[in-house]
Amino acid sequence: MHSLDIIIPVKNEAENIPILVRRIHTVLTRSDITYQLIFIDDHSTDSTISLLDKLSQNYPIKYTQKRGKPGKAWSILEGAEIATSPILAMLDADLQYPPEVLPQMLIQMKNHGIVVANRKVYKSSLFRRFASRFNALVFGRILFGLTSDIQSGLKVFRRDILAHIDRSVIKPWSLDIPLLVTGLDLGYTIGAVEIVFDTRDKGNSKIHFWETATQIVSGALLLRIKKRNLYTLQPTGIGMSGAGIA
Repeated sequence: MHSLDIIIPVKNEAENIPILVRRIHTVLTRSDITYQLIFIDDHSTDSTISLLDKLSQNYPIKYTQKRGKPGKAWSILEGAEIATSPILAMLDADLQYPPEVLPQMLIQMKNHGIVVANRKVYKSSLFRRFASRFNALVFGRILFGLTSDIQSGLKVFRRDILAHIDRSVIKPWSLDIPLLVTGLDLGYTIGAVEIVFDTRDKGNSKIHFWETATQIVSGALLLRIKKRNLYTLQPTGIGMSGAGIA
């Protein structure tokens, strides 16, 4: 069994994938971490699929084309169905999040159920920085008491959390808050590492700001008003804070 399965949603990321794969391989093999990369392709129109096929001959890669609904959230859930490790990572393919922090995040997983890469430094637009921090304050901290970077594209978490997420609150771009809240409901704690959020140098962003923002807001509000589950049996003793919450 792998120590870590990394789920990477992709759509037209052929320019970034080879660099990302090499960086992940370098840092994880240096740390003696066995891993598998799971790429879920959301119907790319560039050479992404042929490139993944070629890379899979030299690296531990599985890839498949999206079967279900479009969007990053559904890609991660489909990737989890392929995964075999109890510990998963979700990672954007645009090279804005540094895979070099994965070993540090895995160390923290000894004490937590989820570890988030908090974007301390933004090498991006002022507008995106403001929007991200506004979401974290209003829809993370105020609504749910979350202090981590809720929309970070790099998280490591226990796979069993996904089995308890209410799929009715999931939108194409709104898996993050349900993942974090469900982890807390299960009694897990959330850790964090600080990162530098880099600029995208190659390829185009798949995020349409207002559409994505609407999905995050509506998903968060729906989750907030729905009755939360009470978990009386906790899955493991790792990263637990005590009883789950209703």
